[in-house]
Amino acid sequence: MGKITKMTPHLANMIAAGEVVEKPSSVVKELVENAIDAKAKNIRIFLQEGGLKEIKVVDDGEGMDEEDVRLAFLPHATSKIKTEYDLSRILSLGFRGEAIASIAAVSKMQILSSMNGKGGYQVTYQAGCMLSSGPIPSNQGTTVTVENLFFNTPARLKYLKPAKNELASITYLMDRIALAHPEIRFMLTNDNKTYLSTTASNQISSLMGEIYGFEVAKSLLEESFITDGVKGKIILVKPEIYRANKLEITLLVNGRYVKNYNITNAIVESFRTYLPIGKYPIVVLYLEIDPMLVDVNVHPSKTEIKISNEEQIIAKLTDSIHKALESTILIPTRQIYTKDTNVGYEKVNIFELPRTRNLEEKPEEEIPSPPSMDKKEEKPSFLLKDEPTPYIPKKEPIEEVQQKLPYLEYVGQVFGTYLIFQNEKGMYLMDQHAAAERINYEKNYELLGKENQPTQELLVPILFNFTKSEALFIEDHLDEFKRIGFLLEPMSQVDYVLREVPLWAKLDDAKNIISKIFAILIENKKVDVITFRDSIAKQISCKGSIKANHALSRVEIDSLLEQLKLCKNPYTCPHGRPTIIEFSSTDLEKMFERIQS
Repeated sequence: MGKITKMTPHLANMIAAGEVVEKPSSVVKELVENAIDAKAKNIRIFLQEGGLKEIKVVDDGEGMDEEDVRLAFLPHATSKIKTEYDLSRILSLGFRGEAIASIAAVSKMQILSSMNGKGGYQVTYQAGCMLSSGPIPSNQGTTVTVENLFFNTPARLKYLKPAKNELASITYLMDRIALAHPEIRFMLTNDNKTYLSTTASNQISSLMGEIYGFEVAKSLLEESFITDGVKGKIILVKPEIYRANKLEITLLVNGRYVKNYNITNAIVESFRTYLPIGKYPIVVLYLEIDPMLVDVNVHPSKTEIKISNEEQIIAKLTDSIHKALESTILIPTRQIYTKDTNVGYEKVNIFELPRTRNLEEKPEEEIPSPPSMDKKEEKPSFLLKDEPTPYIPKKEPIEEVQQKLPYLEYVGQVFGTYLIFQNEKGMYLMDQHAAAERINYEKNYELLGKENQPTQELLVPILFNFTKSEALFIEDHLDEFKRIGFLLEPMSQVDYVLREVPLWAKLDDAKNIISKIFAILIENKKVDVITFRDSIAKQISCKGSIKANHALSRVEIDSLLEQLKLCKNPYTCPHGRPTIIEFSSTDLEKMFERIQS
């Protein structure tokens, strides 16, 4: 007798459950997506013990008749696709036809549905076997109940996390689904405590407030773009509010929450120098893409997708984010905390991720403008400390539309580090080192983008030994290496000597730095400095900028301010730290109890 036998349908469903249903959040995802496909306007999710004990999803969608309720439990039963043609034009969320049968194989599961809100029909399965079925009164729509998930598969059950962790996964998932469908009212409760409640307002700003809280809702920026077969809308939060990981970068394609590594990294890269190192933005990206250009059938969970024109989308996306950030005033506001301050905290999500919490701002009251606020004549530029060449700003007055900083009147300096300014709105503190770093960074970043870099000859040439394949690449691109400032001469088939380096190269650790640069260039099969242009500009800008604890003259201060106004991003240093912070007049009045909270 042969070794190969055909698996029973029940065993096949249990194996399929391992692919489709990993944990309670997988069940919630499948059931909620089915409710959305059924055109539900209200979807309620009731959990017990984070879904470990029970998951119930109630919707007011189209519902099913007796025959469809029975068929729903069968493997590969689906109403979403009929032919191969449908498979390449998928717009529904659930379509595989595996979920219900797989869930029913590892739990006790009941589906109760009605198409008219009068007579309904229920079918109950346990461990893949039907327990009961029959007519029952029911409201319009479908109610699906899943109890004791993985009760008959101990190996999977023991790997489930505690109820709090499973609840965290579900709340995170439901936030993403709610963002994808602002027109639907969602409610999520666990052990009778509400964790999500949306209003179906179809307004992104309102929905962001319901999910993230008031501070995020009032800090939104929006930008749109169109490219071949794609419409994109980007909702991003001003970078003064950020997260410690990438979890709040949400990609929604044709109403489906998905993941795409390249697009996520492109978004992170677009915020470079706007955020501190190791911090990430809150961004929601909506994409409407021709279904022919998307493959959502890559993974059983349907969260990973392939997009055929991904590079084109990324180019438009990054341009749009830059446009949104560069056209907005991004001076962070700091409020004074007093015993009478009325604190308005934003909603805390289950992950308790680190976030910036600002106080809820009150409407500003009429406060007389400070005296002597007439704008002074522009001062000449000065040479920043340790800079090789002076940077002279244009003498023409800056047009109002280009002003990214308001008019600021200099008041004084504290600790030899922070410059104090004022205007009719309040008081401003500027970090002189961060401001100078930003000015130098943008100048050096632009300089590094030019060809024919200025070079310096090494007193002691550096010998490099390459592999044969690396040496072939070097040999074919000697002129290109010279163009970016590296003069290499062959000594043997695999040995080269380096005689000149660009001016920006640090000589104290030249061999290690240049070895890394060569490795990157060889790996990318492209000789340019764009790959590490940002990090190089940061290094040389920090070294050549005004330091903290250094007293500045008035001429230097005025010039620093005018040069900062000319920057594309005057709000943060290259490492994402603020260059300037605002304290409103109202907060100062409250601190001195001139007005009451």
